[in-house]
Amino acid sequence: MPQDMGTTNVPTQSPADMPEATVICCDACLDIAGARDFYDRLQAVLEARQPVVLDATHIERVDTAALQILCVFFRDAEVNGLVVQWQHPSPALQNAARLLNVSTCLTLSAG
Repeated sequence: MPQDMGTTNVPTQSPADMPEATVICCDACLDIAGARDFYDRLQAVLEARQPVVLDATHIERVDTAALQILCVFFRDAEVNGLVVQWQHPSPALQNAARLLNVSTCLTLSAG
């Protein structure tokens, strides 16, 4: 079981239908200063091999390094057959992803 590093496990459906999802609560600032810790959190989730929910409600600032880490995470999750969903992606995240043309990679709607 992964350590609690800003993650929680919550049922995504009834327990009999689907395993628990790991919820990652994203920090308000996702930038290169915290890139290593963010990467490590995401890698721990991949190793847990459970569905993932990224709570992006509080993201106010995100830089290219964090978006690159997220793109790699989404790619690795797909390769491993893991479901990743966004919970309340903030306007700042959506705008940064759109400006860098990675919305599709991050499965963010184009709106």
